[in-house]
Amino acid sequence: MEESDLEEQQSDAYIIHIRPYRNGWQCFEAPGVGPYWTGDGAKEHALDYAKTRANLGRGEIRVLNKDGSVESVIPFGEAGKRL
Repeated sequence: MEESDLEEQQSDAYIIHIRPYRNGWQCFEAPGVGPYWTGDGAKEHALDYAKTRANLGRGEIRVLNKDGSVESVIPFGEAGKRL
């Protein structure tokens, strides 16, 4: 995780990263908060968890590839927009 990502995490927008991790998928919210799943459906479980956590405010869920590039972005908490 880059320093700029951590600074972004501390702004008023909530950023959650879904990323490949230890032969599974991790839902990274903040240092020390990163549950992960393995096996069939691991990515979907991580996304479901992130969507549940997204009810806490506004921001986005970023799904990352193995190389760290952004595969997709799911915004949440915008005017009238819900997951």
